[in-house]
Parts: sequence; structure tokens; C-alpha cells
Amino acid sequence: MKIFRTASRIVNFWLDVALITAVLAGFCFIFFWPVRVAGSSMSPALNMSDQVIASRFAGFVGNFSEGDLVMARVEIDGETEIVIKRIADILDDGRYFLLGDNAAISIDSRHFGPVTNRQIVARILLRYFPLSVIEIF
Repeated sequence: MKIFRTASRIVNFWLDVALITAVLAGFCFIFFWPVRVAGSSMSPALNMSDQVIASRFAGFVGNFSEGDLVMARVEIDGETEIVIKRIADILDDGRYFLLGDNAAISIDSRHFGPVTNRQIVARILLRYFPLSVIEIF
């Protein structure tokens, strides 16, 4: 497939490679988001410094179910933060009750209340680091 046409075949090749790379990078940035876990409120499912892939598209579309790991924008002590929690309960009015797996230290819906679809920014799909515990969620 030739997208660009110049006199040089080598230039054509590298222009095609650059365009395809830019399109793929844009696709990945829109749909997938690498995230490093901060804190241990989701331990043992996710530990501090684990690296995960979150889907912004899944966060945009919604359609969550109990047990999904999500990233939500919430207000804690007057500041907006993004937290990773598990959907523990789906309420009738389109809200979700989020809990951390490590309940003893987790700041979750017990503190900031249920969240709406608009507050959920992404769904965690995969833990890819450390390599010894790769897991699809």
C-alpha cells in the first residue's frame, strides 16, 4: 500500500512507515493507557508499583459489572484524585459502589460515596509488570 508517492522508493517507504506508526500510536493512546499503581489499597489484586493497561474506551462506553477494576475521578479531602477500585455493587440509579480489596486501608465509596458513569475514566484490562504476575482482568 503506497500512501505517499515521491520519486524515491526509499522516501516513499519511510513516509509510509512514519504515517502508519503515527496512526497506531494515536490509536493506542486513545484506547489504552499505561498506569503505575500507587498505594496498596488494591492489594493483593494490584500491588504498589505494578504496571497495568487501562482502557479509556471501556471507561467512555460504560457497561461495567460487579468485580471490574476501574479508575475513577473522585473528590477526597477537597482534592480531585484518580483512584483504582473494584466495582462492588451496581446501584439502581446508574451509580457504582467502589471498594478497595485491602479494606483496612482503602479510601473508597465508604468515604467518598457512590460514583457515576461519568466519574469512571477507564477500566483496568491487564497487569503487565512485574512479568512474573501478568494477569488479564
